[in-house]
Amino acid sequence: MIPLPYEWFIGKRYLFSPRKDRSVSVITWISVCGVALGVIALIVATSLMNGFRDNLRQAITGSLPHVTLFSWADRMTEYPELQPQILNYPGVQATAPYIFKQALLTGTRRPKGALLRGIDPAKETQVTNLGLFLRQERYSPSSPTTAEQQTLSDEILARLSHPKAKEGGLQDGIILGSNLAQQLGVQLGDTVQLVSSEQRMTPVGDVPRIKKLMVIGFFESGIAGYDEVLAFMDYRLVQKVYRMQNDVTGLGVRLKDPEIAQEVADELRAEFTDFAVSSWVDENKSIFQVMQLEKIGLFVILTLIVVVAAFNIISSLIMLVLEKSREIAILKAVGATDKSVRKIFMMQGVVIGLIGTFSGVGLGLTICWALATFDFIDIPPGVYPGGDRIPVLINWTDVLLTTISSFLICFLVTIYPSTKAAGLQPADSLRYE
Repeated sequence: MIPLPYEWFIGKRYLFSPRKDRSVSVITWISVCGVALGVIALIVATSLMNGFRDNLRQAITGSLPHVTLFSWADRMTEYPELQPQILNYPGVQATAPYIFKQALLTGTRRPKGALLRGIDPAKETQVTNLGLFLRQERYSPSSPTTAEQQTLSDEILARLSHPKAKEGGLQDGIILGSNLAQQLGVQLGDTVQLVSSEQRMTPVGDVPRIKKLMVIGFFESGIAGYDEVLAFMDYRLVQKVYRMQNDVTGLGVRLKDPEIAQEVADELRAEFTDFAVSSWVDENKSIFQVMQLEKIGLFVILTLIVVVAAFNIISSLIMLVLEKSREIAILKAVGATDKSVRKIFMMQGVVIGLIGTFSGVGLGLTICWALATFDFIDIPPGVYPGGDRIPVLINWTDVLLTTISSFLICFLVTIYPSTKAAGLQPADSLRYE
């Protein structure tokens, strides 16, 4: 067994033994609590920011693929040949055709403009997270379970299929964004009219093509900008209404890791120069840039809590140095070096930093777990992307960065008081003893 240095025993005695001046001990524990509170605030705040970002990404990819490849002419004919080529790219998981069109929808209230997205009901859930955001009632007070949501989305998408509706003699269906349905004044089972930009000849001249559709479900992402404008139909029905023959607008691509969307988009852009390529990052760059800046700013601001606690460590150690100046002089008189004295007081600051940091990490992770498990705050449906519970996503890189930053700050602030203690001269300290 390797014996511990004597500096450790002396530092331990100074730190944990009863003191004449109890104010030093109080400041020490205030320092520990301050460091712990700063670490807790950092971990909880960054986990909430990560959870919100992840929910926002899921909501965005609920209606949009990770990467889209489309024609500048708004019509893509060769998409059956392109799909196998795209699937060969590393990281690509699935592809599906889509159509984007502008349309005018009329319900019981005034008409509303909409972005009509034609999808393949059988393949869309392989490319986007649309199935997670399909509902049969707008802003339901209770969220369905995963199994219930899967069954519900399968039923709605099966009903959306144009060939199946035609075979069963049913009216073609449409899925409306929750806010769009509210503005149109329609409920599940109501009929809306789609007015397209295509014209048809009649005895009285050219008139827009109109298609009656049944509302079979709602799209509820929690993002007002999407829920107010998006509507979904079978892409084969959109081809008929807009006279597109077998053409589509483009191909949606799903990746195994959404975070590499920008790199894959760049590779596809270099390979398929005749087409435009964009990723979900490109289409929502400003939102995520703002969130990243907010996260950095929040990290810096909350780190100041740890800095303030670290200054309490300086106060505690300086007061301890003044209280123990006689003992320091005796140590140096019997042969203790400046380096040994410096180690004694630096060890005390390090121990305070370790206790505060790791207790803060433990409590911060516990709070994150509690927020993710229990409903402490009841968020009204439709207000927040991803449901009615505060989103929490623990990023272990952020936790490690917080731990290292806190410990490093606590270590650095011990340099001045330990150096001051090491600089004490035995003769000056013992002169009046």
